[in-house]
Amino acid sequence: MLSVIQPVLHKNGLILIQPPTSTCDGVSIILTRLIHVESGQEITSELPIFLPDDMGNKPMFTWGGSLTYGRRYAIKMILGIEADMDCNTEPVEVIEKKNQPVVKTEPPKASEDGEALTKQFIAYVKKNPDKVDSVKTRLSDRYGEGKITEKQRDLILQAILETEDK
Repeated sequence: MLSVIQPVLHKNGLILIQPPTSTCDGVSIILTRLIHVESGQEITSELPIFLPDDMGNKPMFTWGGSLTYGRRYAIKMILGIEADMDCNTEPVEVIEKKNQPVVKTEPPKASEDGEALTKQFIAYVKKNPDKVDSVKTRLSDRYGEGKITEKQRDLILQAILETEDK
């Protein structure tokens, strides 16, 4: 998340710092500061660091994990954003389903092999029915160059026809 957020903040003259500290009562917190460098104005947020009762046999690892999660949530709160996917509490099957490869949204490149190329042409046609004419041209080129077989060309043409019929 930081790799996406930091460049945008820096471009807008902002820095984000998050030192762990404690309140006057001795409660461990993450102090999140979003600072406008030029004016010195800042927004701050204090979030307690929640630790489990049983720190296990690696207490520093447990503390670091709590600090990492706390920092992430503090950033989301201070910037008013929600990350694309928070999978900390989801079952493995749900996470795996979400992490399935995304179908390409561009026409396939000439360097890709025939079978993969066929699947990508079909997926592209289904997702971009308005670009059927350009797909037909590329398909003709790939077939003429011997990049796909006649059978593969026919499968793609069938997908194009189904798309055009809708």
